[in-house]
Amino acid sequence: MKNLYIMLFSGMVLLLASCAKDKSNYDYAPKENISITGLEPNYTVISEKDRLVIDPVVSTTDPDAQLEYLWGIYETNVQGYAPVLDTLAKTKKLDYAVKQPAKGWVLVLRVTNKNTRYAQYFTSGINIVTEFTRGWYVAKDDGVQTDLDLFLTPTSLVPSSVRENVYSFVNGNKIDGKAKIMNFFSSYKSIVTGTLGNTKTLVLVTDKDISAMNINTLKPIRTFNTLFFEPPAVKSPDYAFYGSQAYYVINDGQCHAIYNMSSNDGRFGARKMKDDLNTPYHLSKYFIGSSYSDPYFFDETSSSFLSMSMGYGPVMTAINDETGTTMSAKNNNKTVLFLGFKSATYIPAPTYAYNTVGFAVFQDKTNPALKILSELACVTTKIKITNDTLKTTDKIYNATNYTLLNGDENIIYFSVGNQIWSRNLSSKSEILQFTIPAGEELTFIRHKKYTETGYAYNYVMIGTKSGANYKVRMFNKSSGSLETTPAITLEGKGIVRDVMYMSPTVNESTYGSTY
Repeated sequence: MKNLYIMLFSGMVLLLASCAKDKSNYDYAPKENISITGLEPNYTVISEKDRLVIDPVVSTTDPDAQLEYLWGIYETNVQGYAPVLDTLAKTKKLDYAVKQPAKGWVLVLRVTNKNTRYAQYFTSGINIVTEFTRGWYVAKDDGVQTDLDLFLTPTSLVPSSVRENVYSFVNGNKIDGKAKIMNFFSSYKSIVTGTLGNTKTLVLVTDKDISAMNINTLKPIRTFNTLFFEPPAVKSPDYAFYGSQAYYVINDGQCHAIYNMSSNDGRFGARKMKDDLNTPYHLSKYFIGSSYSDPYFFDETSSSFLSMSMGYGPVMTAINDETGTTMSAKNNNKTVLFLGFKSATYIPAPTYAYNTVGFAVFQDKTNPALKILSELACVTTKIKITNDTLKTTDKIYNATNYTLLNGDENIIYFSVGNQIWSRNLSSKSEILQFTIPAGEELTFIRHKKYTETGYAYNYVMIGTKSGANYKVRMFNKSSGSLETTPAITLEGKGIVRDVMYMSPTVNESTYGSTY
């Protein structure tokens, strides 16, 4: 028993001794905290022009803290590599001349207590822009060569100034050919920053060339001769656009594509074959498509519809007839006078696809007097065509330019001579909307809309020329009818073919791809 008491006493001594040694483990002092004020959640700055000046107020719960600072920045929206934090400063106050390319970045401030080595991180979104990343771009030509005008809009959609011929000013040369159309690629691959990655790219197509420009600098990333692994023998571009995870170029009626989720450097491969027999084809410059859905092309050679699934594979997809169609999607003996996108609606399980709706104006090859206005409902590899045979007394029967209201009222606009008309696609009623003044000639008509706060718009754009000058009138509309006075009018020298509003938030799905 005595031995037992000795063992218990020894154990108590050891226990008390261990508790004395571990006393620091039960220190309930409050955790150190570092906080700051004066750091905004988001900043927008102009590269090569603005300075990013931030002097935060820093506080800490450690009264004896000795603080040190590190400011850094890393880019977002990268693919194929991990973003790297670049150090900007090691002082509490940041005073930095912004030099990064225009895109989204994250600003990081690390505050460290040198005494305890405790650190806290604070971040802000940085939207870096250049003078080229906000404003109205006007694609124009003189009948031989193409250039760009940029109407600057620092505070509102109404331009404050204009930089005429900004493309040739930056690059020292114009683009060969007559301007056709512009589009925007936000994930186009290039090495302009020294590392292969996504590059915001303005793409301008003429009838003789294509210029894919870095929107930060307006310098070409690629032109027609460098846009392909092997440039096509015939240089006759029609279109460049994005649809369903792929980029497309239509040249001389032939389809070239890049599946953008694949490893690529921005160059297009060989032309796509129509079928396994490599049957000749020639695509119309008109098509139906959006950023969400696969495009639907019209082969002028066979009068048949074709498609591509995400630009993948060497062979295009033949389109079949959906039940209830009033005209076949294959060999229908028609010429397409216009074909454009109207809307895209997602169909959930079990289809998991978009119902892409467009409208077309067809003319019969055998009987040219027969013209048809058709609605096309496209789902995967089938199209349902609903025909409306036009009467010679319909204004649209003699139309020469067309544009659909993208996702808005069920209306198509068109021109007859110097008049702009609308046709309700449901009721078939036609209304005169605008008469072009004497001495002016229509050069294009487009519907575009944009939803950025402070810069939102929904315009029908009417471009005209008079002598050596152009004018673009941009109209608001109410229930499909144009207001009497344009909201904005752009004027300059040359023949205007297209207009696009550019801002840091514009992406591949902002505007419709088709005319």
